[in-house]
Amino acid sequence: MYLAVGLTWVCFQLLLACFATQLVERDAVAVAQGSLCYVNYPDAVILENKLYFMSGTYTFEGGDTNALEAKIFWLDLHTSFPLETAISPNALQSMTAPGHDYAGVGAMFIDPLMTTFYHYYFDGIVVPSTTTLPSFNATTQIWKNASVSGGSLVTVNHGGVLSATTSTSGLGLSFITGDPKPEVPPGMITFDASDPNNLTWTNKTQGTPPFNDGTMQYARFGNKGVLIAFGGFTDVHYNLYRMSLIHVYDIDSDTWFNVTATGDVPLNRSNFCSVISASPDDSSFQITLYGGYNRQKKAALSDVYVLAIPAFMYINIASTDNVEARSNAGRFQMTCALQEDRQMMVLGGAIILDGNSVVVNAETCNSSWSAIRQLDTTTFEWQGDHKPVSEPYAVPDQVSKIIGGGPSGGATLVSPSGGFNDSALDTIFKKTIPRVTIHSTSAAASTSTSTASTATSETGQDSASNIPSSPSWKLTGAIAGGVVGGVVISAIVSALVYVSCHRRRKRNRLQRTGTTESKKLELSAHPSVLGRSGYDNVYEMHGDHRLNEFDSNTLVEAPPGIVNEIDSNTLVEAPPGIATEPPLLYEMSASRE
Repeated sequence: MYLAVGLTWVCFQLLLACFATQLVERDAVAVAQGSLCYVNYPDAVILENKLYFMSGTYTFEGGDTNALEAKIFWLDLHTSFPLETAISPNALQSMTAPGHDYAGVGAMFIDPLMTTFYHYYFDGIVVPSTTTLPSFNATTQIWKNASVSGGSLVTVNHGGVLSATTSTSGLGLSFITGDPKPEVPPGMITFDASDPNNLTWTNKTQGTPPFNDGTMQYARFGNKGVLIAFGGFTDVHYNLYRMSLIHVYDIDSDTWFNVTATGDVPLNRSNFCSVISASPDDSSFQITLYGGYNRQKKAALSDVYVLAIPAFMYINIASTDNVEARSNAGRFQMTCALQEDRQMMVLGGAIILDGNSVVVNAETCNSSWSAIRQLDTTTFEWQGDHKPVSEPYAVPDQVSKIIGGGPSGGATLVSPSGGFNDSALDTIFKKTIPRVTIHSTSAAASTSTSTASTATSETGQDSASNIPSSPSWKLTGAIAGGVVGGVVISAIVSALVYVSCHRRRKRNRLQRTGTTESKKLELSAHPSVLGRSGYDNVYEMHGDHRLNEFDSNTLVEAPPGIVNEIDSNTLVEAPPGIATEPPLLYEMSASRE
C-alpha cells in the first residue's frame, strides 16, 4: 500500500514538473510584443466568444514592423478592453501557429458546432496540390491537419476571395470564390464540414459569376439558405461592379440569380467588409457594410450602409462618433466579424487620410488610429471601449423607418421595388429557416436541433444504466488489481511524458534561437510591393476530380445580366503611391503575390 502511494506521488511530481514547464513556455507567447497598431488583410473568425485572427502583416509598438507573424492572435470578447487605439498586450493573446506566417488572405471555414475552424489560405506562391487543411479547435486550442476528400486542390496566383459559412443546423457548409484569371475560369469551392470525420470539398466551375474584392454573406432563406454577394471587381481589368447589382445563390437549387437593389445605393467600391444581422422575428436581415476603396475617386471610404434583405434596399446610415469620417480618413482591406448580431468588429486594414497615399501605422505606430474598431449594429454608435454584449440585437430605427416594423421586426417591405424578376426568388425569400442556438462551452457541444444524442441501449435506456451488478468480492479483487495496475501504468506513462516534455523544451529553445535570423532572410526574399496584387486564393480541382470548366470562349464573357451593370468608367489609374496593377495598394515587407 505504501509502495503504491509512493509511486503515485513520484508520478504526480513528474507530471507536475512537465505541465508547469509547458505553462511557462506557453506564457512566453501568450502575450504579444508591445501594442498592436496595424494589421493588414487578416483572416478572422469569432468562436466561443473570442475573436481569432491570423495571416496578413503586423506592426507592433517597439516590435515587428509590417511583418509576417507565425501566430494566431485572439481577443476575449467576454472581457473589456479599449478601442479606437492600439490593441494593448494586456488584451491581445497569442500562440504559435506553425507554418502560418503568410501574407496571403484566405478564409476560415467553421464546423457546425462553432468550435473549430479550418484555415484555407494562400501564401502567394504556387504550392503542390493538397488534400489537407490546418484546423484549430478553440476549446482545446490544438492545431492539427485535417484530411479532406473530394480531390486535390492546388493554389494558383489568384485572389480577391469572397467567403461565407452557413448557420443552418446540420449543413456545415462554407463557400469561397474569387475573380477569374486567364488560366482559371470562375468557380466556387464548397467545403462540407457537416461530418467532422468526413470533410469534403467540391469545386463548381460552371455558372459562378466572376468575383473579386467584394463581400458575400449567408442568409437563412429558402430550403438551405442563400449567399448574397456584391461589390468589388468584375474582371481581370478591374472594372467595378455597380453596388446595385446583387448576386444571389440558392444553395438548394444550385442556381445564381441577379437582383437589382434600390434606395441609397453606395458609391462603387472594393475591399470593404460586411456582417449580417437578423431581426428577432426573422422578417428581415440587415447586411451592414463599412469602408472600402473607390478607384475612380482615388479615395478610401469611411461610410456605413445597410442592405436590407429581402427588400434589397440600401440605407445610408448616419453613425455617431465615427472618428475616421470626422478626420476625412478611410479604411479598406480589413476584415469584419459579428458578435451576437450586435457588435461589428472591424479588424485591421489600411488607413489613409484625405489627399494622402501613405498608410497610417504601417511603419510607425500612431495610437490615434486604431487596429480595431467596433460598431453597434442597433444604435450605429462607434464604441470607445469593448464590453460584453448586454442587450440583444434589435432592428435599428434608421432601418425600420424604411422597411417598416419596429425593433423586434415586422418588416412590411419584403421584396424589391417592383417585385422579384424571377418567380423562383419570390418562393425562396418567402421561406425562412429557423435560427439555431449554438452551445459551444465544450468540444462536445451541439446545436439545439442537431441529431446528436446520448448513447442508448436496444431497450431505449441510457447505456450507463444497463451495467449489470457484480458480487462484492469480485469488485474488491478488481479494485485491488486496478490499483496496482494503475500505479504501474501511471509510472510508465509519467516517465514517457516527462522525457517527451524535456525533449520538447530542448527543441523549442533551439527553434527560438534560430528562428529570428531565418525569418528575416525569408522576409527579405519577398519582393516589396504596394499591398498585394489584388487577389487572395482560389483553388482548382485536379485529375479525375476536376469538374467541367468554361471553354475559352465563355471565359471572357460575364454571366447573363451582368454586362450592362458594369461601370466601365471606373477603370482609372491608381492613386499616387499605389501600384499600377490594381488593387496593389500599399507597401508591405512581404508580397501578397
